[in-house]
Amino acid sequence: MRAATLLARLYPPAVRERWGADISREVSASGIRSWPDTLAGAARLWLHPGDWPETFTGQTRRVLTVTLFAIIATSGLLLRAVTPSTTLTADVRHPATSLWLAPLLLGIILAAPLPPLRGEALRRLTTVTVRTLAAPGTAVLAMVLTAWSGVAEHATGFTEAALVTYYWLTLGFTALRLCTLVARIAQTAALPTTRRLSTALLHIGTGLALAASQSLLAIVRTAPRPDSLAQTLALGLLATVAISTGHDLRRARA
Repeated sequence: MRAATLLARLYPPAVRERWGADISREVSASGIRSWPDTLAGAARLWLHPGDWPETFTGQTRRVLTVTLFAIIATSGLLLRAVTPSTTLTADVRHPATSLWLAPLLLGIILAAPLPPLRGEALRRLTTVTVRTLAAPGTAVLAMVLTAWSGVAEHATGFTEAALVTYYWLTLGFTALRLCTLVARIAQTAALPTTRRLSTALLHIGTGLALAASQSLLAIVRTAPRPDSLAQTLALGLLATVAISTGHDLRRARA
């Protein structure tokens, strides 16, 4: 795949469908010097969904719904990547350090697409869900059975590295398939309104900002570790993306 084509695919779907060929030609003609501006343009457009064209009604809301859940999945992987601490928990028994979960969960509820509550539609939804999650479900089951068998506790060397690699590949694959499921459900479900989506993005951004702030306070109070610092920066970036996108969507609706 040519670099120009790959860079054009980084733009939001509606922009890519409308002007993707032109972007690819311009990048190809300009050469490597245009790559930074092209990347910056793609990032800027993702943060301004109000500027997207629509090739069909509801396209922007559908893309943002899937993007929102992709942010949630990425955040979950980031939180799992660092050893759990008492400063950033997801436990109802520790309300002070789990406060960031409240706006996050509210945002997820607001953004969830609602499938039609009819027999045939529910049967199709069940079929789609089973087909989409069958492979990751099998991978997770194999991972759980391996953990229960006790093999992981005694693994060393290559075996340990293989199990760790399998663990993270399974989590990443599961997160990807969950986002795929949301995308497939969004094709036939009742999508959240633009107002609900903007509110959901703002709530999710607030929750991630709280998580990043708590993580930053822990780093300041103790000796910083590279993994904790990377997690804090990544959570802060995701929070900025969610809040910025939510504000732009609200501005476009006004």
